[in-house]
Amino acid sequence: MANRTQLLWSAKTFLIPGQEILLSDLAPKRVAIPEGANAYISVSKNVTHFSILKAVAAGELLPASALTPITKTPQMSAVPISIHSSDLPADLQKGEAVNLYHVGDPNLSKEVGPPNLVLSHAYILGVDSKGQNLGGDLTLTILVNTKNILQVLDATASGRVVVVRVNG
Repeated sequence: MANRTQLLWSAKTFLIPGQEILLSDLAPKRVAIPEGANAYISVSKNVTHFSILKAVAAGELLPASALTPITKTPQMSAVPISIHSSDLPADLQKGEAVNLYHVGDPNLSKEVGPPNLVLSHAYILGVDSKGQNLGGDLTLTILVNTKNILQVLDATASGRVVVVRVNG
């Protein structure tokens, strides 16, 4: 069986859709896959100038179906937003998919309507929870399609944003 192993790329860290692939994000992994090896990327293939289409967990083999040429990738941006510590799951981690909901704040507007979905399936790039210990706000950095930046920022300016983990 050892003679049938192949050297394939695996993810060192969580790879997020829209993220450009860097060799520093990948590690070679020797595996035995008698059938289906073509479903994964061999270390002999050049993966530069590609980005991720679907999330790949740390340690997971890099599926061929998760890659797309950078020229076909939507323009993505890292957007920092301030969130009340009570408006997101306490154990939120980098790489998780979330939905963002706008909730009116009576301190900011006289008219408070029902919650609205602002953005679906955004990915977490980072959680800075320094202010959380003091019961204050924390900074959440999310990966957003560039065309959606204004609606995310508008939601933060006119009320609270509640972060909901996407399951499944």
